[in-house]
Amino acid sequence: MSCMLLLSGVSFLFFTVPSASGSQAPGTRAVDQELAAVTEEVYTVGTFSGQDWETFGRIADVDFDADGNLYILDEGNYRVVVLDRDGAPVRMIGSQGEGPGEFSAPASAAILEDGRLVVYDMGFPAFKVFDPAGSFVGSTTVNPLQRMPGTLLLPVGAGRLLTTGGPKLRMSSQNEPEAEPGDDHLRDIDLFTLDGSGMEVLYRAWNLPSGETVGEFTATNAAGQKDFALGFRRWRAFPPPLHLGILVDGRVAVVDSVGYRVKVIGMDGHVTGVIERRVVPQPVTKAVEEAERARQMEVLAGSAGSPIRLFGGSETLTGDAAEQLREQMLSMIETMLFPEEIPVVAGLAVDGEGRLWIARMAPDGTGEGPIDILTPRGHYVGTLPQGAPRIPDAFGPDGLMAYIETDAMDVPSVRVIRLVSLDP
Repeated sequence: MSCMLLLSGVSFLFFTVPSASGSQAPGTRAVDQELAAVTEEVYTVGTFSGQDWETFGRIADVDFDADGNLYILDEGNYRVVVLDRDGAPVRMIGSQGEGPGEFSAPASAAILEDGRLVVYDMGFPAFKVFDPAGSFVGSTTVNPLQRMPGTLLLPVGAGRLLTTGGPKLRMSSQNEPEAEPGDDHLRDIDLFTLDGSGMEVLYRAWNLPSGETVGEFTATNAAGQKDFALGFRRWRAFPPPLHLGILVDGRVAVVDSVGYRVKVIGMDGHVTGVIERRVVPQPVTKAVEEAERARQMEVLAGSAGSPIRLFGGSETLTGDAAEQLREQMLSMIETMLFPEEIPVVAGLAVDGEGRLWIARMAPDGTGEGPIDILTPRGHYVGTLPQGAPRIPDAFGPDGLMAYIETDAMDVPSVRVIRLVSLDP
């Protein structure tokens, strides 16, 4: 068997986030009210040489439970490390393997409302569930031919997990032609359930039309048979974002457009509102195009000699195969498509108090710029300047925020800080 992976009637209620001054005329640009984040360091964990629990292979995900305990999904060591509010070890969950409570390619994790831990093991593939004490209680198999979860898992109650649609495998025998790919003009936001009832599409987010398939990379197994193939479509710079967050009332905040628009989606899949702010997208100039090509080539060159992880880590290319794939990626960077504008929103999250953190794109399109803070009802509070601080990888109770970091030697760590206040 082989698999193929291709990479790459609603009633609206509109409301616009007011500017800081409250007196802007419609159509004018928003004016930022600058905020200062008062924070304090709590702890940092992760070292090159230390005790077993504090040395990480590759950190794939972090999550807080309701008590402020931190769960670190250490994909490189096939385990979850649990720390208390002070950063002291509580327990380690899981090990490498394919048995009950073991992981073969752990990709993402989430803490349910009842304190259970869910780990999506892409190598299985299945959701593996552990009780609050760390004991394995069961698993729910995922059908990769239907679609696999993305890297973001957001609990929405009743044993359900919301995720951006992940890859979908097409299986065929060695001598059969590949099936035609599906239309990916829209991007699915999926609901997976842990009771085994399967997956449903909550909402189909907007996307640019898919480009033509311009190349295929084929990997073979030890017997020389086709193992899997990657179908490459024309590479796009500055693709439209797809960001999700769960609001305090259970609705879903979705960003899927180039402009500053946050759709609010009910659990019935209908759009119930739109949050907007008058922030104008940056145009893509020739200088921006040249800088982006150079940046992506530098990133690709910096990974030379390193393995290339595929399918969430369940497949790894090394040696000549990895270098051949890099060569193909290099040619795609040289011929990539550019849009007319850089998307405004670079990130979205909801903190422990239900506030929306909306990161705007840096002017050159290479990462997060300033961050707008909005109330749970969508009213503008103010803007944090770029890098002070950035959106964390996990929000916890009482202002706790966790950041996955690596040092100059690529040693992974997690830094936990507490947000004391947001001051004008």
